[in-house]
Amino acid sequence: MTAVQYVLASVAPSTVEDWQRALEDLPWLDFRVGAGSAVSHDCDAQIVKFHLAHDRYGGTPEVGRSQVLANTRGDGSPAIIVATPPFAGGPEITDPGELAERTHFTFASCFNEITRLNTTNPGAVTRVLIHIEGLGLAETGREPSIIGLRRALAQQTGSTPWND
Repeated sequence: MTAVQYVLASVAPSTVEDWQRALEDLPWLDFRVGAGSAVSHDCDAQIVKFHLAHDRYGGTPEVGRSQVLANTRGDGSPAIIVATPPFAGGPEITDPGELAERTHFTFASCFNEITRLNTTNPGAVTRVLIHIEGLGLAETGREPSIIGLRRALAQQTGSTPWND
């Protein structure tokens, strides 16, 4: 099976620099500045926040489950959209540890769907776009987001680079 590469992007150069410093030890992670097709041009898939993904690309959100959707819109986004899992309603989470766990769960769920797709259709996804602003990671907070993403990537790739 082809190894999946991940592209982490932001519209702000300083944000990309911050994330790159924190995650530079991960060889399967590229960093880009920009939005839309400027950063997704060679990506097979993009992780998209569930409400936007389902509004644009169909499907019905299911609490706790990410979903693979087809992009047939020709809108410049990759052909495969991975919708993040929605969470059950409740009080807003502000604890950094809980935010990191939620971010980890979100990415792990999306990465598992990508793995499942690649198992049934080898090589379908080789490069995945993760857009910081598009996923709301800036609002989650840099440290909890980095910790959650790092843990999910380490779990997905079978490595243990823990610099958080």
